Amino acid sequence: MELMERVREVGAEAVLDEGRLDAARVTLLREIAREERADAAPGRRLAVRWIGGSALAGGLAAVALVVGFVAIPATAPTASAAEVLERAAEATLTTQAVSPGPGQYIRIQEIATSTVGWVEDSAYPEGGWWGSGASHTMATTVQARSLYVPADRSGDWVQDYDESFEVVEITGPAAETARDVLVATRPGSKLDVEVFPAGIYSQTGVGGEGVDPDDVLTFAVNGLQCYYDEMPRDPEALVDWMEQYEHEYLSDCPPPRLGEPIEFNLAPAGLRAAMFRALALTEGSRVVGVDGDVTTIAFPEGGESTWMQTVDIDTSTGLMVGRGNLDDDSWSSRVVVSIVDGLPATVGVPRG
Repeated sequence: MELMERVREVGAEAVLDEGRLDAARVTLLREIAREERADAAPGRRLAVRWIGGSALAGGLAAVALVVGFVAIPATAPTASAAEVLERAAEATLTTQAVSPGPGQYIRIQEIATSTVGWVEDSAYPEGGWWGSGASHTMATTVQARSLYVPADRSGDWVQDYDESFEVVEITGPAAETARDVLVATRPGSKLDVEVFPAGIYSQTGVGGEGVDPDDVLTFAVNGLQCYYDEMPRDPEALVDWMEQYEHEYLSDCPPPRLGEPIEFNLAPAGLRAAMFRALALTEGSRVVGVDGDVTTIAFPEGGESTWMQTVDIDTSTGLMVGRGNLDDDSWSSRVVVSIVDGLPATVGVPRG
């Protein structure tokens, strides 16, 4: 069974509280580790394991909301996916968008648009809860979160999980009651700010099968950094490395992945360029939308899945600036990368 099928099964009945998301985050990482690699298809094909959501967005959000949708403009794009990715590879070698000066931060803001359904359940005081499935009462929300990465990455990384939250639309017979619950609970979010020393965090008692519940599990906020030194910069070699990589069960680092914008954008410039060129070798990738400098490219999810994941690429900066899914319109996001002089006053950093 493919990973995203597992995610959809888990998310179908999920109650969207942070405890379940934290547990699901680690469980899914363990599930990835158990995945058997599919037999290599003829030719140069990269079976990308696209994962919706991220650890630094408060857990694998796909547990709560299946990854989403990118609108296709009426005008047909002309450039091929390979041409776009090559332009992005060239641009990423010169961009200053992820080059902060001393004392500054890289701010990576992700703005997610989600569609959720109200599940009536008398066991809950509110009469129900919000989930990812379709329902008679539906809502569309827009939520923004920001990660602040210091110029000296050995310093404290700061995540503002709940920068803003807006209910754009809500319809259905339980709309009035359900709106209050939606605003109060903000499904899939953590209503706080968290500090990660050197970009590392730990969790206790949420391991996978066979893990002692008292074990302390340590993770990197940016999982891809675990592999910077060993990931080849030659695109063909990087494809081979991705296909042959064997993930260690219970490793502190998740399997390497190329479709997570925050991890992608934080990688060294030479590695970003190699990853773009490796993605250009993916069979079945195609351009599905263009909006100025931003091009949306769809990729096969890989394995037995026929779903098409998407990433939005800014060819002027060589950064990933969004993600979604052609096959489901319940979740999508855009990513804004900027350099800031310090943490905003609105981000109250917890004091240990």
